Amino acid sequence: ITISIYTGEKWISIEKGSLVSPDTGVTPVNMPEMAQLLYVCALCCETKINGRCADGRLDISGSATESALTELVDNAGIDVKSIRKTAPLIRINHRSEKQLFMSTVHRTPGTDDHFVMVKGSPLEILSRCDTQIIDGQTVPLTPEARTRIQDANAVRAGNALRVLGFACRTVSADTDKDLETHLTWLGLIGLADPPREGIEALIAQFHKAGIRTVMITGDQQISALAIARQLHLSGSAPLEIMDALELAELDEQTLVNRARTVHVYSRVTPSDKLKIVKAIQASGQTVAMTGDGINDGPALKAADIGIAMGGSGTDLARDVADMVLTRDSLELLAVSLADGRSIYQNIRKSVHYSLATNISEIQLMTTAIALGLGSPLNVMQLLWINMISDILPGLALSLEKPEGDVLEMQPRNADDPLFNNKDFCTMLMESSAITGGALGTMLYGLSRYGSAATAGGLAFQSLAFGQLLHSITCRSETAGIFTRKKLPANKPLNWAIGLSIGAQVLTMAVPPLRSLLGLSRITLMDGLVISAGSTIPLLANELCKTAREKAISSTSSHEKKDADQNADAASPLNGQAANVGPRARETAGDKMTQFSN
Repeated sequence: ITISIYTGEKWISIEKGSLVSPDTGVTPVNMPEMAQLLYVCALCCETKINGRCADGRLDISGSATESALTELVDNAGIDVKSIRKTAPLIRINHRSEKQLFMSTVHRTPGTDDHFVMVKGSPLEILSRCDTQIIDGQTVPLTPEARTRIQDANAVRAGNALRVLGFACRTVSADTDKDLETHLTWLGLIGLADPPREGIEALIAQFHKAGIRTVMITGDQQISALAIARQLHLSGSAPLEIMDALELAELDEQTLVNRARTVHVYSRVTPSDKLKIVKAIQASGQTVAMTGDGINDGPALKAADIGIAMGGSGTDLARDVADMVLTRDSLELLAVSLADGRSIYQNIRKSVHYSLATNISEIQLMTTAIALGLGSPLNVMQLLWINMISDILPGLALSLEKPEGDVLEMQPRNADDPLFNNKDFCTMLMESSAITGGALGTMLYGLSRYGSAATAGGLAFQSLAFGQLLHSITCRSETAGIFTRKKLPANKPLNWAIGLSIGAQVLTMAVPPLRSLLGLSRITLMDGLVISAGSTIPLLANELCKTAREKAISSTSSHEKKDADQNADAASPLNGQAANVGPRARETAGDKMTQFSN
């Protein structure tokens, strides 16, 4: 974590673990205001020191922010445990929705007075200060000094740092009201915990998948804006941010309308998180929300998919969540998304195959009888086909691996049926091709043998092989034999087709099985006709798929071109512009990322 300090109107940086002041030759730890600031960092926190690690660093339990502050004090050569023993904690006032800071009260060594330490939102703490420490002297906090502090806060927050303000005062032991007023300003500390490697690419991947990414944070608006720009949170759209104060002023319907476009919510409280999640849901979007703290619990429970961090998350967050990321890695969301979409697609593939093949049987029987050719298939042949073609290939299709572009497909509407009218038309066309092949084989049998039973036997073979080969077509709606897009290997399907074709071949070679199914022996010419009657439908369906894929690609290219032109017209800064709320306030709080699609 990168740390930047502003105290006594001087900038302090950390180089190789040591405090360095570029503005003056004075050693920072010898500056009274710096010493006092470190003193507050050690006391005004809830970290627990468990000892030291093998590398000499403190073994600290607590939040990442407070752990970094505690380590800062230790690196300055100050014994944190010793300070806490000499100034024992009397009570603590936690950050809440009404006060964006925390304060602690400690006993003063050797006196009856108490120390009051305050840490949190810089501007809110600054508004409660009357004095500041400069060169070891307590001086009035003038309007000019306030402006300089506000500018320093804006500089660091604009660099995507999470900025905290610090202040203190001494009160008599019998004072227990208005403790966080008439404070002495100590300084600012900005902390930058860079986004994990790969997060920016992950967000871009979510955008390709049609998922809108939204950040809900307790940080001040300028910090949230800098981070959102760094991560390209809004993609190519203008970045829109809403502060908690603006959020509080909006009525329910206005918030729902704004929720469709806002990418960042800053300075939010726990109740705001719940309010935002419900507003996004009311706008017609499905919400998947990540969180790890107790304060995230209500929003996690309200989200359509609550996602808790398994490592850093609290027990409450994990209990109310629908999903727990065991490694605290958001990359797992992309994996889960691909798996979820693949499962849905595989269900469609398996059902599509079953419907198309069964419709082909109905079409063959109906057409043949309508043409006066007699019934092409007997009962045993129908049972055999259903047993051979439905079970193994259907199961194998449900085991397809995710297609390469599964994360580039747009999300479906939750209210959409499994198949629409267009899908049923496609199935009807595919089944008609299989039926046509079997019917052609039957006509060949009638012309050569004049026997309806023999011709029906040939149609039976063509229909069975055609249905088995149709499982290849059902592997994907866009990728096929003649398309540039290729699919990963499906070994279970290869085995299923191989075993089923082997079983079907036995119906030609094994006399008892031929007798059971009412089949006659076939000649080489019969075999060639059966092969043509089963493979031509496969080739025809694959060519149709290629034509559909080209049409879809052409349409998508035109739509993307139009969308890019519209985005360029709306955002000349290519996504770096921002719609910022009327008040640019700040806060300190835990960050949370929410994804909705």
